[in-house]
Amino acid sequence: MSGWTDFLSITKELDELVHCPIHEKNRASIVEQVDVLLDKREAMLKDLRKPTHEEKEMVQEAIQRDLKVNQKLEFLFEGLKRDMRNMKKQKASKQRYINPYQSISGYDGTYVDHKK
Repeated sequence: MSGWTDFLSITKELDELVHCPIHEKNRASIVEQVDVLLDKREAMLKDLRKPTHEEKEMVQEAIQRDLKVNQKLEFLFEGLKRDMRNMKKQKASKQRYINPYQSISGYDGTYVDHKK
């Protein structure tokens, strides 16, 4: 019985972690903590047996919390992807500002004689 209670406690901890306020400063640490908890849960899933009648309520609660965690993680990672795209755009625009003639072709305005 301790297997399912431990699994539920880790799921609760994960649920609380993803629902805390996330800022740019603490996002990296939260992602690391989420990764550690997900690894623990994955290792526990391999060793869990079929739940007994008493444990079925804990399993249902774990499933409900897992759905909430998945939704919040999707939201978190979409924000992370958006920030990465914005950083890439900022880098490209900064590079164009520094060297505005980089994208212009070298043959622009030149005459190339194709005769031998």
